[in-house]
Amino acid sequence: MAKDQDMKDQEEIEDIEEEEEEVEEEVEEDEEEEEDEEEKKTSTTTTTSTSKKTSSKPTAATSKSSATTKKSRSTVTQLPIARVKRIMKSDKDVKLISQDATFLVTKSTELFLEYLVKEAFKKTVAEKRKTLSYKDISTTVKDTDPLEFLADIIPEKVLNQ
Repeated sequence: MAKDQDMKDQEEIEDIEEEEEEVEEEVEEDEEEEEDEEEKKTSTTTTTSTSKKTSSKPTAATSKSSATTKKSRSTVTQLPIARVKRIMKSDKDVKLISQDATFLVTKSTELFLEYLVKEAFKKTVAEKRKTLSYKDISTTVKDTDPLEFLADIIPEKVLNQ
């Protein structure tokens, strides 16, 4: 009976994943259509704004905040959101991941990496070099208290084998 329940659970998970993929495809199609519409509106707005003052009334484009948020998310992040989501899904305990959660993890990762690299680059500049090296990163991890949790992952010396 436990096997039957496990199979039902697995089928439910697969169904949910398929539905999620279909929804994502629909959202992508809608985003593409909205981008096309926005481009058309932008081109007409620029021509009309030169001849007339534009009103401050809310337009249809401003009411579609969720679509523009999704569009801006892809331009705000430098890491590919889909790849981050795939990495998150590689954990067997993770069943579903919302788009907001994926975006936040992506942005957090970018900010963390930016902090790590800036701190490491300070060491590079202090040694009057231009190229960031592994030694700079490992020294930063060792010397910076908030980064000590990485000491096992980024040791000071890597053995060549």
